[in-house]
Amino acid sequence: MEAAQGILRSSPFDSDLQELQVSTDLAEAYRMAGLNQQAISRFERASELLSSLGRDDTQDAVVIFNDWALALDRLGRPLEAERLYLRAIEVSRVGNAEETVSPMVLNNYAKTLRQLGRLNEAADYAERAYLKAKQVDNLLVIDQALYVRALIYLDQGDITRAAAMLADVEPRLRRSLSPASYWFGALASAQALVAAGRGNLEAASRLADQSVNITEAAIKSGGQGVDFLPILLVRRSAIRLESGHHDDAATDANRALTLLQADVSPGTFSAHVGRTYLILGHALQAQGKSKEARAAFRSAMENLQNTLGPDHPDTRSARQLAQFATQRQ
Repeated sequence: MEAAQGILRSSPFDSDLQELQVSTDLAEAYRMAGLNQQAISRFERASELLSSLGRDDTQDAVVIFNDWALALDRLGRPLEAERLYLRAIEVSRVGNAEETVSPMVLNNYAKTLRQLGRLNEAADYAERAYLKAKQVDNLLVIDQALYVRALIYLDQGDITRAAAMLADVEPRLRRSLSPASYWFGALASAQALVAAGRGNLEAASRLADQSVNITEAAIKSGGQGVDFLPILLVRRSAIRLESGHHDDAATDANRALTLLQADVSPGTFSAHVGRTYLILGHALQAQGKSKEARAAFRSAMENLQNTLGPDHPDTRSARQLAQFATQRQ
């Protein structure tokens, strides 16, 4: 796609319309490769071209806003992603109804609402996305909606319902995807969270290890998963922390931070970075490293309040832990 863009720009037949198509495809190529920071700058360029061509209310706009929001969400910037999803939904609507909105957009929006802690809204959108996808037999959205619903139900404390979603989606994924797909790493990670929620930390640890190993193998073979690996490491870190393996938990959190910060521009914040610092702070505290834990909690608070808002439960938790660590110090 970079080569195509270079050829187009040196061609006498270059135009804003062709530039829009190539910029959009290049942005999506970066996003699929897990290079979300580069993707965002290309989506911004595509959006500018879209406006200059008077196409802000077309299906092209829906695609750009949706994919741009996906990149922002993966970088841990859900408030910005939410605004783009709302624009995509608004363009897709006929009147006040959402019947004409793509189930993929609805499901992706549900993921961002989950990040923002608006779980009831997230469940509603994911469930509607699932039903719409079934009506039109959109197998990809059906699978993704089942997975997203599982994560939302886990956050709501409904372990039984989350397990049911994963039991439904696993055979579907095994029929449609290569065994080397990073999606099986995501599935094992969600299953690990279910096991942890049931108090079976031994099974949770085994599944968390499996999730990381599958995803690392997918990346090594040239597949997707580069930008998902840090999330799996943070989940495994939390399970290791709960299991009393504090050193391993800190190792996972530090590795996740290194990977996340490589894709975050200097001076920007990330909810994923904030949540990783939160787990790292707990691990450092358990190791007796009070000074380092306090710094981690402060970094968590700074990232979370700038990406999730000051009233999000994770932000409040980081703030309280930072204050408590300061008082103890």
